[in-house]
Amino acid sequence: MAQAWIVLERTDSPMLMGLVNAMPGIAIISMSLIGGALADRTERWQLLWRTKLVITSMAFLTAVLLTTDLFEWWHLIPISLVTGSMFALHNPTSQAFAVDVVGRERLVSASSLNTGISMTATIAGPSVGGLLLLLGHDMAFYALAGLYGFSALMIFSVKTRYVSVPSGRNMISDIKDGLAYSYRTPIIRALLIIGSSALFMGTYQPAIPVKVQDELGLGEFGYGVILGLNGVGALIGSAVLFALSSKIRKGYLLIFGILLFNASIGLFAIAPNVVITGISMVLLGLAFSAWMISVPVLLQTTASAEMRGRVMSLYFMVVLTHQLGWILGGVGIETIGIAPTLFLGIAGGLTVAGSAIILTPAVRKAR
Repeated sequence: MAQAWIVLERTDSPMLMGLVNAMPGIAIISMSLIGGALADRTERWQLLWRTKLVITSMAFLTAVLLTTDLFEWWHLIPISLVTGSMFALHNPTSQAFAVDVVGRERLVSASSLNTGISMTATIAGPSVGGLLLLLGHDMAFYALAGLYGFSALMIFSVKTRYVSVPSGRNMISDIKDGLAYSYRTPIIRALLIIGSSALFMGTYQPAIPVKVQDELGLGEFGYGVILGLNGVGALIGSAVLFALSSKIRKGYLLIFGILLFNASIGLFAIAPNVVITGISMVLLGLAFSAWMISVPVLLQTTASAEMRGRVMSLYFMVVLTHQLGWILGGVGIETIGIAPTLFLGIAGGLTVAGSAIILTPAVRKAR
């Protein structure tokens, strides 16, 4: 949030804002396969807290650069690449480690609870972030560094350990095995194709600060409130799914989430005022919770234990193409405007995800 606002404020360019915010995604896409292989070869707990410490240091470095007036907008490019590289190692490891901690039978409830907690932060975070931006751009990054540091301490306190079983082969061979396994397993292959539709769905991200600033005439705090409404929707969805986790078919949940997500983006594209924009953001949050619980849980429970890290690394590699949506969306907004860009994204996302669902009955039947 803060990064996007700072770049847009300093450059007045949606395209440059999109470029900078795409950097973490580019790093994650580039290194996720390595992260997945490491998650299956190493002690996951060690990898988690160490990567989180590096992420903490990058947020702190950004804050210091802002405080000392040495900051330039392009500094966020290398900082974002380092941060994204650490998340490339952290994300598949954390997903695989979650099963180690709670077990398969409690994974849906645990994922719902995790999403709910995350969305509580998403509700409060943007509004607080907007206030911090008013106090000074550096304050937002000091707060972020503190939260990341606290997260590292919490990971460090977890007692569960994962004992990897050596494959006897090098990392390249492990990566190839993970790719082959994912391709020849129909439901995993389809879910990864669905995940790649995030490239088109991500085009809405640069539209949010542009719409808030240029069309709605709101400042930093208003931007934070709009983003917070997205968290409200996701929190509601997570609470419902936590309560009904044993009764909902994940295949139907995924289809519902995809349809609602794209309908909400369409509503956002044509929203004429703050109220309609806010409603669209709440609906986007509901859709997000359905997506973030159905797809990862299906992958985690379908993949074998020895392949779980590599499968989840592929998931993060494809789903993080939504960060490239910052670039596509930024260029599109500068050239043809918000609404045409978002409707093109909807068409692309529905085509990719819809094709995978139609051609793979196992996705529709997934429980």
